[in-house]
Amino acid sequence: MSSLSLVLSGGGARAAYQAGAMVAIADICDDLGIAHPFTYYTGISAGAINTAMLAATEGCHIAEGSKKLADLWSRVNSEQVYITDPVSLSVGGLQWIADLSLGGLMKPTPRKSLLDPSPLKKLVHDNCHFENIQKNIHDGKFKAVAVSALEYFSTSTVTFIQGGNEIPMWQRVRRQSERSDIKIDHVLASAAIPLLFPPIQIGDRHFGDGSIRNQSPCGPAIFMGANKLIAIGVRKRQDVCFTSRHLNENKPPSVGRVVSVLLHTLMMDGLEIDIERLDRINANIAKLSENERRNLSVRSIEYLWISPSRDISEIASHHVRRLPGMIRYLLRGFGSLQETTEVASFLLFDPAYCGQLIELGFEDAMRSKDDITRLLTS
Repeated sequence: MSSLSLVLSGGGARAAYQAGAMVAIADICDDLGIAHPFTYYTGISAGAINTAMLAATEGCHIAEGSKKLADLWSRVNSEQVYITDPVSLSVGGLQWIADLSLGGLMKPTPRKSLLDPSPLKKLVHDNCHFENIQKNIHDGKFKAVAVSALEYFSTSTVTFIQGGNEIPMWQRVRRQSERSDIKIDHVLASAAIPLLFPPIQIGDRHFGDGSIRNQSPCGPAIFMGANKLIAIGVRKRQDVCFTSRHLNENKPPSVGRVVSVLLHTLMMDGLEIDIERLDRINANIAKLSENERRNLSVRSIEYLWISPSRDISEIASHHVRRLPGMIRYLLRGFGSLQETTEVASFLLFDPAYCGQLIELGFEDAMRSKDDITRLLTS
């Protein structure tokens, strides 16, 4: 039986791109008369927020959920995501400096993160009605929703799944699933960017961003039973590792450049690696006969990967001065604003910047209209 899953990766404010792509997918579904295209919804990091909002839309109608998502991203601002007043940011920065420089000379009062994301909890609470998820599952709108987060002490990726008992669970090396009613803490845990946002406690465990060490963001959808995927990333597709043409490669990298590379590695490399793995598996399966395929433990997965046609960090460079003043000040400590636009692209919760990403996501998805239509109708 054919089953299509939505896979949304993470990337802070970059996830506004996914909202635009979803509006395009919703328009295509509307033309085809399809209200509920996905059997499974999966997401990590900021993509987990988008996933939850779509799955928790009353009736889970794709057009309504996508419009609501785009409306939210088009008006979001930094104050709705993290506390931006100079006093709070200064106290946090100074406390980190004191802890690092004085070490054991003073009683430790460790700050768990540079930013305080308490406004984000209110934003998600006000816009995502989690009680609708189970109702939508019960009404047959989709089978399951899954969000993943890293458990800090076991260093395992835990995928929390809300769905029927027929949804299989799994246990892999540093990857496992758990049945759970998806709530706000699961989503905030998946979106807790390390160092920038604090760990989130669920039960007696502490979790961080679902992108950390996650080299298989498509895995949960496949394990649950999907044989078709629409994956929406937030990084421009490249044939080689990330490079920036605007930086002087003869100079040693600044702290800002190092942080940018770390964020890319932690947050966005997983989807590219997973898609490459799918290509290899599909290509090898295609070489086998039908009888040989019956004995395999893997199966061919049809997929569409939607990714930005423009470098989002380049777009962020035109909006970086719209960051809260204290954030700009802190970023200058890492290097020039040019060198820290990668970091800024994660933290630029701004209507002008996010609105541009929404438009880009819509345009890129519409370029794949034929492929989307094929997946929706096959």
